[in-house]
Amino acid sequence: MPSKHLSTPSLLELIRLFDQSAQPIADGDGQRLFGVPGWALAGKTSLSDHDLSAWSECIGYAGSYPTPCGDQQVMVEIEEDADPNRYRYRCPETFRVKHISADAAVVRSVTATKLLNYLADLMDIPQALRRGINTAAIDGTLWHLGKMRIGLLHTDVWLTRGLANHVETIFQHFQQSTLPDTGIIFTTGSALPAMIQAPRNYRVMSLASVLTPHSAAPAVDTDLIRRLLVAAPGETADHTPAVRFDETTNTLHITTRSIAPWTITGPKQIAVVKYLVEQFHKERHRVSAGDILVAAHGSRAAASGKRVASIFSGNTQWADYIVHDGDGYGIQLE
Repeated sequence: MPSKHLSTPSLLELIRLFDQSAQPIADGDGQRLFGVPGWALAGKTSLSDHDLSAWSECIGYAGSYPTPCGDQQVMVEIEEDADPNRYRYRCPETFRVKHISADAAVVRSVTATKLLNYLADLMDIPQALRRGINTAAIDGTLWHLGKMRIGLLHTDVWLTRGLANHVETIFQHFQQSTLPDTGIIFTTGSALPAMIQAPRNYRVMSLASVLTPHSAAPAVDTDLIRRLLVAAPGETADHTPAVRFDETTNTLHITTRSIAPWTITGPKQIAVVKYLVEQFHKERHRVSAGDILVAAHGSRAAASGKRVASIFSGNTQWADYIVHDGDGYGIQLE
């Protein structure tokens, strides 16, 4: 089973490889393979060999290989060698036989169902709503991930790769009257230029752009997605801060975790959470119990003899959002 503990950089690299897996490369028999050749995989920096093996599969071997020739690179034909661990080719400059490892010639393709289910997990899409993952709407190009909760609404979410090359076919798909009038089309590559409008009330977003940049573990910035949905087509928005407190609704948002926003009730509880968020934005990720009690009760005299846990008495949610360790109290980011 693939690791569920990908870092954000490794997930971003996996998404790039998934996008590149749509590009054809010919094998030794001239058949088209849709994947990434080994010599291109050698440039990965964040995805371990173990995770690459878990998230992708070998679909064959390339029939050509890029090699230097003068001031440029040319593609030369390669063929199997007597040694099964290598391939051979003839150097275009010296005409001598040279060898490359089989790992350089292998073609790997990111397994779509594994990656798409992982993304659906990040978006908290229920298993029962993921039927479009196993059967692509457009083969190898477009999948329906399901319905994602954004704010108070459940919105249809799609994933496409190679959008720039298939934009007409993909957009025509969303003109069908049987589909909802609105939804999100995530792309594994870049978003479309602002001058190209998505069909109906759909929004096109780069998947990489909605992952929270300040989170070590992958998390989706649902607040950013919500703001982009209500914005005018082509309008941009900044990432949501790692921690945000909405004073209008007294709601705490933590974008580094896939956890629902927490709406706080009671003036003392509100004062504590607001104070912790203010201190977080001042780079104080842990504060003492004494400081918290003063923030909640208004003065050190009033706070004397009180306990932080007593402020949240009867509230079982607070431990999911506030961490307490030897360094003090703070917002729980992971």
